Amino acid sequence: MKKFPINQYADIVKEIRERILSAEMLSDEDKNLVFIESTSLQIRKILELIAYLSVLANNEKLNHNNRKEYHAEKIINTLTEKTTIFYPFPSHIFPPSNNNEQPVLIPIGYQYALSQDDFKKVYSKCGKILHAQHPLKSKVNIEEYVRENKITLNKLKELLSRHTIGIRHDTNKYTFLHVEMDFTNNNNTKPSTIREYKTHIFDENQ
Repeated sequence: MKKFPINQYADIVKEIRERILSAEMLSDEDKNLVFIESTSLQIRKILELIAYLSVLANNEKLNHNNRKEYHAEKIINTLTEKTTIFYPFPSHIFPPSNNNEQPVLIPIGYQYALSQDDFKKVYSKCGKILHAQHPLKSKVNIEEYVRENKITLNKLKELLSRHTIGIRHDTNKYTFLHVEMDFTNNNNTKPSTIREYKTHIFDENQ
């Protein structure tokens, strides 16, 4: 079975958490245009990092150009065409008590989390505020960005705080990677955890 680069995944998870916490602090300065733009920039980078997690998990399904792609929306679109399992799935997981049992996956769903459709809309919208305001174009609705950035940050935390992805190691060989991230920022904050579980899953539809 091919070894999954779990250390690289862990490094990206750590960076995502730091960026989400930083973006939340920036978003509190909701009257300052520079801080509002900076929040949008951090959100866009967070989305890029989520897309890169999907590249790591699905690297064997991508060609050389796909693997080097940096545009997050293009990565998501490419993976949608090539596979059914690639995006973080909000869920609880109960580990097996012995090697003969399967982990039990309890879905949380995307009602409060950032869905793939949300991902594309937010990525595009954040990109529009990263340029200086053109004097002959209509002004950007700053209040709308303030409101939607805060909603997006909450949805990102719901997406990532407990998520699972399926890892294809080889033909008919899969594992579950389950990640838990604590977005509190105090003395009681728990470290992020990443656990890999063997499964009896033999194809993506299953």
